[in-house]
Parts: sequence; structure tokens; C-alpha cells
Amino acid sequence: MKEIREPKINLFKKSNPYRAKVLKNIQLTPDPGKGKRPKKEGFASIHRIILEIDHGQFPYVVGQSAGVIPPGEDPEKVAKGSENTGHSIRLYSISSPSHSIGMKEDSVEFIIKRDNVYDEAGEIRFSGVASNYMCSLKEGEEILLTGPSGKNFLLPASDFSADIAFCATGTGIAPFFGMSIELLEHKLINFTGNLYLIYGAPYSDEIVLQNEFEELQKKHSNFHFITAISREEKNSFDGGRMYIGHRIRELSGIMKQIISGNGRVYICGGPKGMERGVIQEIQKLMDDAGDPKEFEEHLKSRGQLFVETY
Repeated sequence: MKEIREPKINLFKKSNPYRAKVLKNIQLTPDPGKGKRPKKEGFASIHRIILEIDHGQFPYVVGQSAGVIPPGEDPEKVAKGSENTGHSIRLYSISSPSHSIGMKEDSVEFIIKRDNVYDEAGEIRFSGVASNYMCSLKEGEEILLTGPSGKNFLLPASDFSADIAFCATGTGIAPFFGMSIELLEHKLINFTGNLYLIYGAPYSDEIVLQNEFEELQKKHSNFHFITAISREEKNSFDGGRMYIGHRIRELSGIMKQIISGNGRVYICGGPKGMERGVIQEIQKLMDDAGDPKEFEEHLKSRGQLFVETY
């Protein structure tokens, strides 16, 4: 029986990176023009990238991140005459459970979106360096990693009977894929509470890994997969777009029980600051009229709130 690992930090740095090999690169969203997203909104290209690694050397824990070092030179650093002109490290949340899928300890996974900027006509104005490098990787290619990084966005380290809510937008779903598998399938701890995954995306064909989450829901009666599709659904409160904050309001009794019952709430996604709306909804449900920042810090200090935004 494998056990919960104590998180290791920064075993590999830019000066001594870990060399991993690409096993698979799977596009999870439709090709341009074939999905529900109109061209003027650009292209939501989200990929599941699986790398072969030795867990004995790179012993990550789900909830941590790994750094990616894109090849080549940074034009801005070159123009400035910097001594080191290489690209900066880009951190990505690890999406596989701590011992990999099937507990084989042979891989690490990421869920990454091409970080492109589009103009009003939906044409690319700027392509994100690291994300496009990752999403264009081919099977068998080698990639340089740093890390593991982070030790705060982690699952309980011992048996847990309270309920847990995962709140995600976009590729913020990444850590919750591995966390859900770890809690429900690998069972490194005895988790007997309910697990609620509330996932927001603009279009229904951009709910990545939907089949996998629905299969988990069929197998485990304590797993609840809930989506909020903002461009296709209307909320029941003001008739506007449906966001995860509206789903949280609909689940008010459940969310109150999570907080009052010493459960946990995890929030992951972008853009940075999206967590404020989620936390404010929870604060309203708890009838707390105090300072929002103090409410947030109070939950964090009690080990009930975990936030990872970008």
C-alpha cells in the first residue's frame, strides 16, 4: 500500500533540470471552427500532456506544480543585453495523482491551454511561449522540468470524514483531476465525506475530461460533478450567464455544511482574482458581514480554504 508523500521542494532547478520524455499529447478541445466557440473569441486549445518520469527522482505530490523551461532565447532579454537570455521558468499545476494514474509511478501529467492573445477578429496577436511549446510537443521529445514546487495546495494528509468542494475554471481543473482520483480510487487516506467538483467553462465542448469525471461519478456515490457553462446556460437568480458562483449559491446548504463541518474548499483557475467572487459567495452564505479579506484569512488559518490562481 503506497502512502501519502511528504512534499519535496525544488529538487530540480534551472541549473540542474530534470529530463523527461513525452509519452502523449492529446488535444481535449475541438479544432478551430469545429466547436461552439465563435472565431472572434479565438481558439481554446487545451491539451493533456503526459510525460515519462522516474518518481524516485521526481517525487511530486498532487497539488504541486512543475516548472517548464522552453528552449531558445527570450527576445526581450536579448534586446536588453542580459547575461542569461534563456526563457524564464513557467509553472504548471500537476494534474496526475501522486503515484501517477494506476499508481504505476511512471509519469506526470499536465492540462495546459495555449496562452494566445487574439484581436477583435479572432486572429492571433501574441502566442504564449511556454504554453505553445508544451501544447506542440511530439511523442518521444525531451523536455526540461524544474521542481516540484509548492506545499500549500495539498489534500489532507490523514483520514478525512468531512466534505470537500473543488471549485475550478478552465485549466484550473488540472489539480482536481488527480486529487479526485487520489481520494476516490487510490485511497491513500480513508476519505468518507462527499466530494463536490464545481467546474466552470464558457462552452460545453470545453469541459475537459468530462467522460472521466462522469465515470467517477457513476462509480462513487459520494462524488458529485457539477458544471457551469457560462455562454450556454442562464442562472436562476438574475437570468444572466451561469458562473460557478451561481452554482455555489444553488448549493448553499451543502456549502454551509462544508464550512461549519470543518470541511475544505479548494479554488483553482484564472484569471487571478476569480477566487474573490467564490469566497464572497461563501461569506454571504455564512451570514458573515465582516471584512472579506479577514473572512478569507480566517478560513485559510483553519485549514479550510486553499487557493491557486494565475
